[in-house]
Amino acid sequence: MTKNKTNQKISLEQFADRMTAVMRKMARNIMSAERNYLTRGVITLPQLWILQEIADAGKCPMLSLSRNLGLKSSTLTGIMDRVVGMGLVKRFPSESDRRQVLAELTPKGRHILEHIHAERHRSLIAAFGPLSEKERADYLAIIEKVADQIAAKEVKKCRRQSVE
Repeated sequence: MTKNKTNQKISLEQFADRMTAVMRKMARNIMSAERNYLTRGVITLPQLWILQEIADAGKCPMLSLSRNLGLKSSTLTGIMDRVVGMGLVKRFPSESDRRQVLAELTPKGRHILEHIHAERHRSLIAAFGPLSEKERADYLAIIEKVADQIAAKEVKKCRRQSVE
């Protein structure tokens, strides 16, 4: 059982060590309760990210996928070949610019993504249900703040790289 160490002062190094262990434990326990394409190893995490990016964008240019995911075009092409082969995504030339290749989820890809999201939703409700509303709100505020800071650093990094 974990002791409540909320008021304990720890160094940033100790914090990083504890967060690494806690995040690994949370991910393992949440994912062990799920039975979907991702948790069974049928699709990989990068493949899931691609499916999510395409779902968010609708018809998505391959170049945009590559940039948004921070992948080299050759890496993206290899991953896309696999998800296309699985029948999760279709690729086709743009009607307005035949040089541009677009990607779109197939009904099977959309179904799998919806199933993964529904399972994750149920898992998170089960994991965070025992916490109070205030604890959940506090946790969410901190996680969103960290996510925003990480995203801001990535934008700055991309801008620096494009200038160099």
